[in-house]
Amino acid sequence: MRIAVQGLAYPSLDDLAWLRERLEEAVPGATVVVLPAQLQPNIEWFDWSRMQYRSELVLQAARELRRGYGVDVLVIVAGVDAYADGLNFVFGEAVLGGGVAVVYTPRLATGPASEDRKLYRERLLKEVLHELGHALGLQHCTTSGCVMNFSNSIADVDAKQYRFCRRCAATLASRGVRVARAYVLEA
Repeated sequence: MRIAVQGLAYPSLDDLAWLRERLEEAVPGATVVVLPAQLQPNIEWFDWSRMQYRSELVLQAARELRRGYGVDVLVIVAGVDAYADGLNFVFGEAVLGGGVAVVYTPRLATGPASEDRKLYRERLLKEVLHELGHALGLQHCTTSGCVMNFSNSIADVDAKQYRFCRRCAATLASRGVRVARAYVLEA
């Protein structure tokens, strides 16, 4: 499997390199690359009445980019705030089984990201794994601690782990995606 990670208005290449390493650990055998070019948000994606980006438009652009890159999954890490219909904001969004995902980082930081880099990166990893799971076809999960739990607040993000429950890991395995043991919840 080929996974590409790309920044969109996201200044930290260090974070993206760190994320690449974690994804390679989580999905053994996957080739994970960080694309060096930073994307800039399109002003047409911005909703001036909400002062946020429309996630569905970012995902639409991601679909087009994924085809051009020739990868199985494209994960965009965006340094902008976004929303989806019916929600005030989203930490991320993916096309279910469609191979594209976006994680929006502003609400993952407790303050300036440098204040608590470890906590910020843990949240980033959880949300990237969550959206990667959706991009590979997983639905939300109700198993306590599973990374596929829905997050409606930063407290929800903090409450879950960066691991898949056994059922979600088995579903991924049935689709040809093996998750490393360290990324599967122990019962």
